[in-house]
Formats: sequence, C-alpha cells, structure tokens
Amino acid sequence: MLIRLTEEEKADYCARLALHMKRLRAITGFTQDDLESLCGISKERISRIENGAYPMRWAQFICFMMIFCQYTSTKEYMVVTKLLTPRLLQFLQMRDSQVPPDLVIPISKAIVNEFNTDFRISSSLSLEHPFQQK
Repeated sequence: MLIRLTEEEKADYCARLALHMKRLRAITGFTQDDLESLCGISKERISRIENGAYPMRWAQFICFMMIFCQYTSTKEYMVVTKLLTPRLLQFLQMRDSQVPPDLVIPISKAIVNEFNTDFRISSSLSLEHPFQQK
C-alpha cells in the first residue's frame, strides 16, 4: 500500500521545515528573493514563514523541498535534523510502505562526528536517487 501522510503529519513536516528555513537558505546561499523567484512564493510570505508568523502550507513545503533536495549539503542537513525521513521519502517517491526510499547522500565524517549520529539506516536504502547532485 502506498504511503499516505495524514494532515497532522503534513502539518508537522511543514512546521519543522519552517524552523530550519533560515539555516537551509544559509547553506545554499539563497536569499528570500532567490526563493521567491524559484518558488513563486513572495519574499514577504517566506519571511513570515521563517519567523513563525504564517504557517507553511503543504504546497509550499513541497516547493521548498524540491529546491533544497537538489543540493547534497542541504540533503545532508535535512537527514541529520530528521526533516527528511524515510517515511517522507517513501511518500514523495510514491513508494509502498514495505519498499525503502531511494536516497544517496554522502555524509561527511565531520557531520557524523558533530552530530554523533548513527547513519547505519542508510545501508538499507537503495544506491540510486531521483535528484541531480549539484
């Protein structure tokens, strides 16, 4: 059966991404103007989302994820901070709940050491991924 996210799960993913938006922009070097031109979401709305004055909507979440998942550095950050979870990847890739998502992301030793994180879960994931590395 394909993964289906509940409205509560979607709201949780949106809220968690909003908390990390400034950091993700810093990692990519994007300004709010850059995201505005890439997503079609106004700079003012992005600012309000980042500052907690406006709740992110699911369509906005998907747009931001499409941008941030194009870069190894932001994918790495999203895995470490659990913004990008196996369940979310299964949903985005329209996977059956029994089929692991596709994701390849090199995790640097510095990140592993900094977060003291065990990345063995990645060994259960496929070696191919749908996003172009930049």
